[in-house]
Amino acid sequence: MNIIALDGVSKTLIGHPLFEGVSLGIEEGERIGLVGRNGAGKSTFLRLLSGALEPDEGSIARKRGLKVSVLPQLPIAAPGISLLDFLLEGDSPAVRLVRDYERALHALAGPADGSADGSADGSADERAGRRAGRRAGGEGATADLGASGASLETLQRRMEEEGGFILERRYASLLSEFGLPGPDTVMDGFSGGMVKKAAIARTLASDAELVLLDEPTNHLDLEAIELLERKLAASPFAFILVTHDRAFLEATCGRILEIDRSAVYSYPGDYDRFLESRRERWNALEKADSRREAILKIEMKWLNRGARARATKSERRKRVIRDMQAAALERPEEMGAFSSQARRLGKKILELKGVSKSYGGRRVFSPFGYEFVKGDRIGVVGPNGCGKTTLLSIVTGELNPDEGSVDRGANTRAAYFGQTAAGLPMGKRMVEFIRERAELTRLGDGAELDAERLLERFLFDRSMHDQLLSTLSGGELRRLQLVSVLAENPNLLVLDEPTNDLDIDTIELLEDYIEDFEGCVILVSHDRAFLDGVVAVTVAFDGAGAVALYPGPYSEYREALAEERAEREAAAREAAVAARSKEAARGGAAGDVAAAAQAGAGGRNASRARKPSYAERREYEGILDEIAALEDERAALEGLFSSGASGRELEEASRRYAELGPLIDARTARWEELADLIEG
Repeated sequence: MNIIALDGVSKTLIGHPLFEGVSLGIEEGERIGLVGRNGAGKSTFLRLLSGALEPDEGSIARKRGLKVSVLPQLPIAAPGISLLDFLLEGDSPAVRLVRDYERALHALAGPADGSADGSADGSADERAGRRAGRRAGGEGATADLGASGASLETLQRRMEEEGGFILERRYASLLSEFGLPGPDTVMDGFSGGMVKKAAIARTLASDAELVLLDEPTNHLDLEAIELLERKLAASPFAFILVTHDRAFLEATCGRILEIDRSAVYSYPGDYDRFLESRRERWNALEKADSRREAILKIEMKWLNRGARARATKSERRKRVIRDMQAAALERPEEMGAFSSQARRLGKKILELKGVSKSYGGRRVFSPFGYEFVKGDRIGVVGPNGCGKTTLLSIVTGELNPDEGSVDRGANTRAAYFGQTAAGLPMGKRMVEFIRERAELTRLGDGAELDAERLLERFLFDRSMHDQLLSTLSGGELRRLQLVSVLAENPNLLVLDEPTNDLDIDTIELLEDYIEDFEGCVILVSHDRAFLDGVVAVTVAFDGAGAVALYPGPYSEYREALAEERAEREAAAREAAVAARSKEAARGGAAGDVAAAAQAGAGGRNASRARKPSYAERREYEGILDEIAALEDERAALEGLFSSGASGRELEEASRRYAELGPLIDARTARWEELADLIEG
């Protein structure tokens, strides 16, 4: 069943037709990827679907009461806003209900320190305690509300009847899964990745039937991307996502829409199938155009035979010839391949000798060393905030390490391509910006281009050259950054999230450039397909300060991690079996006698030297199975939450979910205590 149907939809922005005559339908539960070059109109298309924009022509029919949730490309948190208030930014009935309820609770709590606005930490703690009490189903919440008047009682009843408490629990679950702090945390100081995670939690928690996601993977670390991948794979709602992440498209989407030269094409199947189908479509178009040209050649010979012959022929045939001339296949404008002539590398390129860095007394990463050699392709991965960009800044010389040293070769020339275009001189004209890097740029194929021709090669028409950088789109700015890197002719290329805001065609050209680049490359990226396409060595940050080297690209690094984890689990199982065998041979009674003797000796080194009792050994034998069962139960509940279920069953599941975390932590701590006693 269609939840949205487009009929003859056209839209023009700033005099440029983005799409014309689009007719298509979106079914319940469909998983769609939307692709196209930068500026093709992908974000505008999402805005049309959401209802934020109206088409210039045609119509968009939506299922009655259709609930739509939107993840913007660049979510913004207002200064001073709490995480809870950010989550409750929205206009759906459920969000309005929870927002009204939270405001009523806040008014009931009153200022904790006598301030007029109740913004002190104590007030936040009280509100957090009330929410915790409600989740646990305690009587405190009811008692607090009883004195608040009928309006608050009404809100509480509506929260129970209309699923408001369920929505709050979804928020809490998603915040926990994405590693975000509590809902009363003020978002000032949140990184771009943390704001994006909060926006994703806000988007996924709703009970929308259609979710629109604009560049959802930008600024996320790889673990968060893989978590979002799993969430979408298990989702009951339909979604349309715009992303340049080819691995993400392949894993999540069963249909691809492509915007190409004002038309929207639909391809059933995953991303790999889309590439194959698009290639087949273009082959068919090329063959048809070849036939058209062959027929047109014959017709033109007839037309040129002379005035007498033309006069005797029908006007209809002349019209056919004119139509054939106008029907020439419009081929997409191709961007020139990225290339640059790298400067000569000396014997020494760059060596990191035991470098480390700390901020505010916290060590970002432990001493790390590496010597770059010609042709190195190094990928740096790890969670947000672990120090990846800091390492790149040390490589480029923008930061000095707290420990260790950087030995840079005399001929080493580094060029840095940052995460965003934020540092570009927005008041400069495009051509001035490139000329400052080089008047002439020698490319890898030997061509020598001035600034104007270099810009044209990368699809910046001469009419754009005098534009201020501030007038360019995000994708155009990123492409211009790439052009400026080429103009510097580096031999050490330092790339920090280079695929952000680039379209897939440009990313593939960048991959080709890196493959042919004669110098060294070190890059940070969350794009798994990009990492697998260009990286030969992976530097992995674990988020706790440790740095490790793995030969091979990201996928091989993940396989190595999985093997290490399997080996640890196997070793733990073998140790547990050995411990049980040893205990069986020794006999439980002897253990009890020894424990009693130890206690009678005055408790010398009681926590370490005493022998475990028979009961403790029996507890140790079964505790890992118990923890595993609790983890399985928690995973099953998370699946229930994402299913969109409601009612009493879900409320009981939410109450049990809140109990499981502390219970698992407690049993894990007990396992560690018993392991120290029995194995130590």
